[in-house]
This record gives sequence, C-alpha cells and structure tokens, in this order.
Amino acid sequence: MVVVSSMKKIYTIILIGLSLIGLCFTGGVQAEASEETLRNSCEKIVDFIKTHLKEFKEEYNKLNEEPLKAVGIEGYSLVYIIDSKEYGVYLDFNGDNGYLVSSFTFNLHAIETKGDIEYLKDVDFTYYSVVDGFLYHDGTSYQKYIKETREAEKVYKYNGQGSTGEGDIYHLGDYIADRYPSYNQEEVHRKTIDVGNYINTDMMRTSYFIKKVSKDGGYTYNYTESEANCAITAAFNVMSSWRQMGYFPKLPLKTVYRDIREEIKQDPNYAAYGTGVGGVGIESYWTTNYDFRLENMPELYYYARYYSVEAKKYTPESGLTTSQAKGIFTFITTQYVAGTIYADTSTNFSDVMELLQAGKAVFMGVSGSKTFGGDHAVALLGYYKYSYKSGVWIFAQTKTAYFYVIDDGQIDGVTYFDPNCNSKLSYEFIYK
Repeated sequence: MVVVSSMKKIYTIILIGLSLIGLCFTGGVQAEASEETLRNSCEKIVDFIKTHLKEFKEEYNKLNEEPLKAVGIEGYSLVYIIDSKEYGVYLDFNGDNGYLVSSFTFNLHAIETKGDIEYLKDVDFTYYSVVDGFLYHDGTSYQKYIKETREAEKVYKYNGQGSTGEGDIYHLGDYIADRYPSYNQEEVHRKTIDVGNYINTDMMRTSYFIKKVSKDGGYTYNYTESEANCAITAAFNVMSSWRQMGYFPKLPLKTVYRDIREEIKQDPNYAAYGTGVGGVGIESYWTTNYDFRLENMPELYYYARYYSVEAKKYTPESGLTTSQAKGIFTFITTQYVAGTIYADTSTNFSDVMELLQAGKAVFMGVSGSKTFGGDHAVALLGYYKYSYKSGVWIFAQTKTAYFYVIDDGQIDGVTYFDPNCNSKLSYEFIYK
C-alpha cells in the first residue's frame, strides 16, 4: 500500500508539473511571464488544493499538533515570494482557519491554521516575506498593509550568546546549532566585513560626555555610561562603511581624527553635561569623556553630531529618533561634496536585502528589543540565510530564518542579531 500511495503522489506531481512548466522562476519580479499565464497557474494550484483539501488536511494533521480544520477555500491571490524570488499563490481557507503561501512548484513557504487576514480580502496580487509578512509596493519601497503595535516577549540565552534577547550573539554557528539544529546555511552576505575590512566603533568611544554612576552613595564611581548616541553612532558607522567600500570616496576614513578637548567647551551641552562632580550623596553626574577619546574623535562623527545638536537639538539623554537621524546622511554628504543624498526609509527588510548583498551598510532602528531594553539603533552590515526543509503531502515545506550581522554600538566587535525569535520586534531602516 505504501508503494501504491507513493506512486500516486509522484504521478500527481508530474501531471501538475507539466501543466506549470516554465514557471520555476529564479529571477526577480520582472521574470518573463505574462500576467495571464501567472494567474492561470495560480488558479490551477487553487483548484487542485480545493479538490484534494481532505487529503492535504489528513497529511498535514499527521505531522502537526495544531490541526488544520479548514473545509473550504474562500479566497486567493497571486503572490511574489521575496525570499525565494518566485511566484506562487496565497490561499485563504474558509472562516478563521488560516492560510497558506506556496510557490507554483509546491514549495510551501507559510501555513497558518488559525486567523483570517482581512486586509487581503480584495487584493489580487501581493508580496510575501518571511521577515516582513505580506506587503505591497508603492513604486518606491515595500509597505505593510497595517502598522502593528508590539511589545517585547521573553527571549532566552543560547550557546554562542552573551546574554538573553535577540542580540549579543558572538558565535553564530554555536547559536544555530543550539537553537535551530535542523537549519542549514543557504546564503552569506557580509562584504562590508570581508571586502570592506569593517572597523567597529562603539558609543562610549564617540561620546563627548559620560555619566559616572555610584553604587555606594557617592563614595566611589566605578560605573560609566555613554550618551544616548546610538543613532548618531549607527549613522557614522554606516557612512564609514560606505567610504570603506568605495561608495562615497570623498568621505573621511574612520582614522581621520579631530582633537575636541578645547572645542568641547563651546558645545551647547557642555554646561549641563561637562562640568559635573561627584560626592557623598550624589548617585551620578555627567562630565567630559576621557582625553584620549576626545583628542581622537573621528571627524566624520564630529560633523554627524554637530548636525544632530544644531538641527535636531540632540542632548546626551534625549538621543535621536530614526526620522531625525535621516537628515545626518544628507548633511554629511553635502558637507564633503560627496554627492548629496536624500536617504530612503522603510520598515521592511525586503527593501534593503539587495543593498546588503552588494556590501552597502544600512542604518537599522529596533523597537521592542529584549537585548537592547526597548529602542536602539545599529549599523546593519549583512545577513545570513538559513533554511529547514521538510514535507507535507506533495508539498516541500521550507522554513527560512535570517540572521543579521550588526555593529550594535555597545559591544567591542561585530555581532549577530536574531529577528526570528521575537515576533514583537519592529524596525526602521535608513538606506540609499
């Protein structure tokens, strides 16, 4: 009986494969196929699943604890799957019984057994990304159909990780082996490091002022905090990488320094943050950073901070929002006559994947992070793509996970970030 069943499955796949021949796309959205051909293929997949829904359900429920209860299909649309660069179908099961996303070659990229996506009810074409979910394109960038309010979840520490959360991963191989043992590496994109010889710079290194903290009532000050300058530092690290990779050769290298030990006294924040002193009963105070840092302040950072203070009223405690940080890129490229740019922003990783593949760093703002205690900004330098393949009925199921290569501005070195383990994360990217 097992042999007969297997032969029937193989025969079914061959028949459907012949009807969809020529639709195994490996290129981008501009793959050569008429809209009519794509929609015909979409309808064939839908009709086939509708006819064999009972069989699909039985096979799926044998392998999964959360059962698929659908008894029909109430909608579908043509979908472009960004992760695999191929077309497929988004199929909406009846009622609140979930959906699936499959390529025309029966590669199952997503399946949910509960929920009903209202915003896709009248949509006949959509994009799908493992990281970003369902998207539309406005002609410039990808956009989410709805904006979600998110709160951070609990994330636990794994091997290769220095602390709990999504970040502080110092050995990706050990982390994957511990948390995602069935996943295999598919792609590696880290030209900024391997070709650009990226040099990391942390927030303490770039702080004009530092906060001295006492844990014993002001008798000693053994703890030091940096400014809330993550956004400025991230923008500086991104543009420094652009310079190193040859995108903007007129920008100064990170090793071009400026001595600000005297100049800092003219800084608008100096009176409030540069003259503090400690003492018994004083839990903390702000003062200037150490001389060895101030006399070797990177010139590129100097101008990024200058803009932030003068144009956005930055203070060591206020920090900058992503929208405020966006202007740094225009100011800096104008300052060095490097070809003024007006940076783009997006909340979707799908918009920056190709840039990272080419070795162009991206500014990334993160909200809802456990590692960073809420909001933070980092330099996104590249990514790894891993996948896990299994099977459901005649479908080959692919689960994809991305891992970001970042300079988080807190740790002395480049680390990795796992966006897959916390569904409450949200992002803002600045790129060009």
